Amino acid sequence: MKRQQFNTTQEIDQANHLIKDGVLLAERKEGFYQVLLYQTGGSYLEVYRHTHFNVIIKVVNFTDTAHLDPYLDNISIDMLF
Repeated sequence: MKRQQFNTTQEIDQANHLIKDGVLLAERKEGFYQVLLYQTGGSYLEVYRHTHFNVIIKVVNFTDTAHLDPYLDNISIDMLF
C-alpha cells in the first residue's frame, strides 16, 4: 500500500493494514503519551497513545528518516564495541 493510499483510506482500514503488515520498531514516552513507531512498506507510522485513558490520540505517517531522531537515543550500540 502506497503512502497516499494509506492516507486516504478509512481509519479502520488503516488499523487493519497496520496489524497485518506493520512492524513495531520502537517506542518512547512523550509527556502523557506512549509513542509507538511502526514500519509499513516504505513508510513509518507513529501512533500516539494516551497512557492514562488508553486511547489513540493521533497517527503520523512519514517517509523522511530525519523523523526517526527521537528514537536514536534509545538504541544501545555497546555490544558493537
